[in-house]
Amino acid sequence: MELALLHTVNYNEIAYLNNLIKEIKMNNLKFLQLFTLVDLVFFQGCAMDYAEIGNGEQSENGGFNPDAGVYEGSNYVPEGEFSLLNNVLGDGLSKENDVGISALAFDSHEELLWMGTKSGHVTSYYGPQLQKYTSFQVHPTEEVRNIVTLDQNVLALTQSSLRGQIRRGIPVFTHTSSNLIDMHSLLQNPRTGRILMGGIQDRLIDFDVTSSKEFKVHQLSAGGSCAILRSHNRFICCGDASNGKVMLRDPASLRVTQTLDAHSGYLTDFDVYGNHLVTCGQSIRQGMAQPDRFLMMYDLRILRAINPLQVMILPYQLRFLPTLSSQVAVLSSMGQVQLVDTAELATPNINIFQVAVPIEGCNTISMDISPSRQCMAFGDTTNSIHLYSSLAEPVLNPYARETEFADTPANHTPISIEDEMAIYSSIPRPNLPPGQTTYLSDYWPDRFCKAGYRPTPVIDPEILRTMKVVGSIGYARNIGNVKRNQMRYPHIHTKDAKGDFRDGQSEKHSPGLMSIPKTYRKIAIKITKIGQDEFDFDRYNRTGFCGLEAALPNSYCNAMLQTLYYTEHVRLLTLNHTCVRENCVVCELSFLFHMMDISPGIPCQSSNFLRALRTIPEASALGLVFSDQHSMWASNVPRLIQSWNRFILHQIANQLNVQELGLPSTTRRNHTNSGGSDKKVPLVKATSIESDDSVDKVDTAASDTTATENDVFKFNRMFGLKQEKVNVCTKCKTTNSTQDTLLLCNLNYPDGKASATFEDVVCSSLCPKQMTPAWCEKCRKYQPTNQNRKLLSLPYHLSLNAGLDNPQDIAFWSTQMNRLFLEHCKEEELSPKAPSQSIPPPNAKPCRYGLSCNRPDCKFWHPEQEVAIKESEDIGDKLHRLGVSWIPEKIQLNRLANGEVRSTSTVHEEETDDDDGNDDDDKEVVEACNYHLQSICYTILDPLNSQAHNVVAAINVGPFYHSRVASAVSQWYTFNDFSINPIMPSEARWVNLTWKLPCIFVFQCEEQPKILKEIVLKNPITQEIFKKDRSLVSRGGRKRITFTPLSPEEMPKSGDLVAIDAEFVTLNQEESELRSDGKVSTIKAAHMSVARITCVRGSGEMEGVPFIDDYISTQEQVVDYVTKYSGILPGDLDANSSSKHLTTLKSTYKKLRYLVDMGCIFIGHGLKNDFKVINLVVPVEQVVDTVLLFHLPHNRMISLKFLAWYFLKKKIQGATHDSIEDAVTALELYKKYLELKKSDTLIEELNNLYDRGKVLNWKVPEDQE
Repeated sequence: MELALLHTVNYNEIAYLNNLIKEIKMNNLKFLQLFTLVDLVFFQGCAMDYAEIGNGEQSENGGFNPDAGVYEGSNYVPEGEFSLLNNVLGDGLSKENDVGISALAFDSHEELLWMGTKSGHVTSYYGPQLQKYTSFQVHPTEEVRNIVTLDQNVLALTQSSLRGQIRRGIPVFTHTSSNLIDMHSLLQNPRTGRILMGGIQDRLIDFDVTSSKEFKVHQLSAGGSCAILRSHNRFICCGDASNGKVMLRDPASLRVTQTLDAHSGYLTDFDVYGNHLVTCGQSIRQGMAQPDRFLMMYDLRILRAINPLQVMILPYQLRFLPTLSSQVAVLSSMGQVQLVDTAELATPNINIFQVAVPIEGCNTISMDISPSRQCMAFGDTTNSIHLYSSLAEPVLNPYARETEFADTPANHTPISIEDEMAIYSSIPRPNLPPGQTTYLSDYWPDRFCKAGYRPTPVIDPEILRTMKVVGSIGYARNIGNVKRNQMRYPHIHTKDAKGDFRDGQSEKHSPGLMSIPKTYRKIAIKITKIGQDEFDFDRYNRTGFCGLEAALPNSYCNAMLQTLYYTEHVRLLTLNHTCVRENCVVCELSFLFHMMDISPGIPCQSSNFLRALRTIPEASALGLVFSDQHSMWASNVPRLIQSWNRFILHQIANQLNVQELGLPSTTRRNHTNSGGSDKKVPLVKATSIESDDSVDKVDTAASDTTATENDVFKFNRMFGLKQEKVNVCTKCKTTNSTQDTLLLCNLNYPDGKASATFEDVVCSSLCPKQMTPAWCEKCRKYQPTNQNRKLLSLPYHLSLNAGLDNPQDIAFWSTQMNRLFLEHCKEEELSPKAPSQSIPPPNAKPCRYGLSCNRPDCKFWHPEQEVAIKESEDIGDKLHRLGVSWIPEKIQLNRLANGEVRSTSTVHEEETDDDDGNDDDDKEVVEACNYHLQSICYTILDPLNSQAHNVVAAINVGPFYHSRVASAVSQWYTFNDFSINPIMPSEARWVNLTWKLPCIFVFQCEEQPKILKEIVLKNPITQEIFKKDRSLVSRGGRKRITFTPLSPEEMPKSGDLVAIDAEFVTLNQEESELRSDGKVSTIKAAHMSVARITCVRGSGEMEGVPFIDDYISTQEQVVDYVTKYSGILPGDLDANSSSKHLTTLKSTYKKLRYLVDMGCIFIGHGLKNDFKVINLVVPVEQVVDTVLLFHLPHNRMISLKFLAWYFLKKKIQGATHDSIEDAVTALELYKKYLELKKSDTLIEELNNLYDRGKVLNWKVPEDQE
């Protein structure tokens, strides 16, 4: 009688069950009597030997040993015991192809593990020791997508072919067909025995291995695919990856019997076992695909979804552990593995471990479970295989047949190299061809037969640093592009582009920068012939937040821009702003923040913001504008960053004060205690604000303030430090006071080596006291004057410039950090133990030679290494190791009645001193603010020469931003341009004075003012922007209008079609160099600027008529108008000589922003580059690009001119390009595409298009003539 599966049990239940079975056998009880004794709990795997009770004997290896306290069954895998057993570097490495293990499969018949690489190589390994068995190439360029092991053959599937080989490596057949387009999955049909092949295509192929022919091709539904195949006793489960569905097909007819809508986005993987089907994938949230942290689970008996499973990692692949049917192994792309229990949903047991990838940042892309369920194999992008097991000596296949090995070669008698009497002629020489009796070496001259030894070449330190040692063999990347068994002559030098001689190797980081964590290093974007499209930005940002590109000059401010963006109130205030000034910094910040809001994790460019920054005279005067990156890093970067921070805050305050006419409307008062009349002075650097109590006490005149004045008030309430400056002449005692508002505070450090906390420094910097010469009106000359600052209010965001731009400030920080270390460290840390007692860190491997190792470049851990590291360790690293930092996570500032600011500890001390009864009303606390650290901007230096290398921000991203990509939590991240990584709060406050200097601190008050709570997001761009369309050309008689403006009835709505095209001019040419190997390397991409933007109506009575045709005026020098491709002539962009409709970029940009916000669908050709130069982010669902509509996978893109000639029978782009013609042509091609798709002839026409294009060399006949 078969036992039913209920749920998985623990060790106690296993022992209990075994004792019950023994009692049943001893007493000869019946099965039905068992229900009266206990509530039965059966599980799969452990109870396999007890499938029938009464006659069978208990298995020798199937019981629980109460003395040992363990379960002896080889098929039972306890939770949490998977550990690294072995790893190996796979074959098939090639510099021409990608690197990575793309497929893994345990052999179902032998004790083998098969792997396939992205370079088309297949290798098998024998046993848990991963001894190499066979290795062969199945395709020269295509990656191996899937591997299936049959009784006689091994099948390897690539993108367009199927290779069959025997296990010894001899090929049996290679099948190629026009039906194999983009294959991904293989499966043997248990009903028919034939092979099913599927992929990202609309065909499912039934293949007969015996005849090596396609038995039948099943056509899938339109838009469907079959990228993942899994077998079940009732169904063939097919995964439609692009649509997130799982189709259940009948094994005999392969017809769809049921469809499971698992995910609204993409389906990444699923697995089936028993009656359960589990999937992982992505869902569409807020217009973009986001990974699901839930595994969708279905019961195949009722064909319905049951409770989903929540996981702690981002699932990428998953497999059932069949011996524990209630467990699923889930793998993330970052190498995290979680074992999820599908039965114990109420109290889940979290079991997570990390795959030991060899290089930081590499991904795991393949996995498989062994037939014995004792091992799991993982493959990563470094071509490494990692074998994990729950047993010390596992087996891969418990029912494996004997593996056939090659014959052992005959062993010759070994000869010692020190044996002077050795007979070397006893070593057999190679066989000679027929008819030859001598070797070429027999004719060597005597002068060439002398003993000589070539000196061993020096190994590059970079190779030793990155080398991975497996056993006694080291593996490293070929960093010098040197061919195998060849070494470069040591004294040959090549000349670089600058005329300097070097050794020809590629540019690397300096040795000092190599000691800096990768998270903080500057990342260079490799520019290829097609630009930056091949660069993998997703490798550096998996958070869903938007990064910023750093290829443009002056992009050093990216870290500060991220700080402003993740300050929620600043973001809302800038997004609500609009004005008519051409180079308004706040408007450009608003446009940039809007792009970062809607970007699906793809980095944005701040090109328009940097363009506006270059045009501001104050920015150039302060030295904030640079022509190239090299000159910027050569300056005093900490001082530069803090100057930029001060400049941008004042610019926001000033330009928020600009109304539509561009005139300031707020003034400030200059007060004196002499009773003089109030003076109204135009606002230049600071804006006056009222105290927080005055928010509800506004007089009648102030109640008429405009929305612009209200924005200024709100911004000043965020950052404003309202202060009163009191100047007292030391001679005549005349007192003069003025009031103004500061938007930030510079930290002033005390002289000497006095002990001070961070709060004390902040308080003394907010209320400094000093004596300086100043003009005295009463004395009528310069006199020594006591200057004192009294604070009248505390801000919501406290922005602090840290200084640290001189040796004195750094010395002060070092002193305070050393004092803090002595206070918190233990005596054992001050006097380290002997090296022999040291224990290696968890992730370090000890050197086998220990103290006897004499290799200076040994990468393994040595006992004396701990002492050496501690002696050379920076004081910041020591504090970080203790979990302590001089930068506090929270500070409390108390404003007293006399205008001074004190920390909480100082206030308590003063209260203790005043216990004698001498109360001082001036020291009463009138305002207390609790601040927590929100962000820090760091300057990254080269530790060897203190040269600035990068600027990185550490930001505590709040719940509002997280709620758009995941759950609403707070988390610290490092923002390094487009690289975004989560960090611990302690790392955010970690300071290393040799390479990581803090420059800007931003603290946020815990209590939010009422006026800031009222800020809500409102789109300031309305349809009025189309009514304010004015040309910059003063002579209207020469102006030629080429468009018809939109009427009020034609105002765009969601879903309206808009055809768009843009033309560009070149501001800076591309810079490239010719390398020593003859290849051209791009150093700096060309800097383009938009010169003309055209938008055409896509529907309605006036379809095809443009409603925007703006020529964009530019104040920067144009080096190339590219007239042949842009149609722009010199003078077209000059307001004094142009005959075009000339406007500013901001005016046209706001029109496009309105179209994007309204949900219009843009149609064009090559829109990705157009939107990038315009600096506009458009959601993917609002873009229809004809270059992608008429494109077959793995083929070239086709030009608009050729598409128009082939499909529309019209000739365009004659002598020059015209944006109206191009936009209209793109619209007509889109209509043609809809016709072809409706008639179901699109694929046929595209095949004919590519055939015709190859014959004509992609040139229209008129051009060939």
